[in-house]
Amino acid sequence: MDDENVHNEIDERVVAERKLTRRRLGVWLLAPLGVSFILLFIFMTEWKDSLTIRKYDVLGIRIVSKQEIAMIAQAVVSKDASMYGTDIGIIQEKIAAQPFIKSVTVTRQMPDVLRVQVTERDPIASLNIGHQMYYVDIDGVLLPYTQSSEKLDVPVISGINGIEHVRTGEVASNNDVYQAIDILKTSQAIDSSQYRFISEVNMNNGGDITIYSADVGVPIILGRGDVAKKLVTLQSFWNTIIKSQDPKKLRYVDLRFDEQVVVKWDQQTEHFPKKASL
Repeated sequence: MDDENVHNEIDERVVAERKLTRRRLGVWLLAPLGVSFILLFIFMTEWKDSLTIRKYDVLGIRIVSKQEIAMIAQAVVSKDASMYGTDIGIIQEKIAAQPFIKSVTVTRQMPDVLRVQVTERDPIASLNIGHQMYYVDIDGVLLPYTQSSEKLDVPVISGINGIEHVRTGEVASNNDVYQAIDILKTSQAIDSSQYRFISEVNMNNGGDITIYSADVGVPIILGRGDVAKKLVTLQSFWNTIIKSQDPKKLRYVDLRFDEQVVVKWDQQTEHFPKKASL
């Protein structure tokens, strides 16, 4: 019995010594690996700190120039500034302050590029305020009347008072501004050619709304209300009646009446049933 106990104790010691040996061997094997990871981390940190901004990649622009966006960014951080030491949030904030910029995202592209992805505000019209021209988008945001690489061929909104205090980048909160924009949005929804047909929307300072055709500048009196119905009537009437004659002899078209379209020519006035024009 004693001999058996002795053998058991010896076996347990051997097993314990083997486990201890394996642990020591594991520690010695892991130590170089751990040191390698530490060295790699130090190297990566130093490498990232050495990266500098050398180029701006500007995407999504159509109106604002790439040079202008790059200049705004460079006014915040100079070229060759640290890629990862630069606060890109500040760059986004400065670019977003440009009135034509609706949204902007700045990201880092290894090894030396800052990518600027922008969404611009699209002017739907130009707006005459106190003999000064501006652009305005579908949200009513006032935009500077500047030259761009793309020609902005948009209708004019006129005949609105009380918005002289509005500055670029601000919303022109005015019912007539919203109604004029709604007329143009409705014309776009009907047909893109209908939108291009309109050269001006004159709100007449709260009076009857008058639009002007782009081809011969004919005044078309809409009045107020039922805009979509009147624009559909106008498109059909113009294509079936006016185009069959000489539009240059046309003085005006009046759509204010429920049952008829009134047309004034150089020498006469005609009344057309609205149903006949549709």
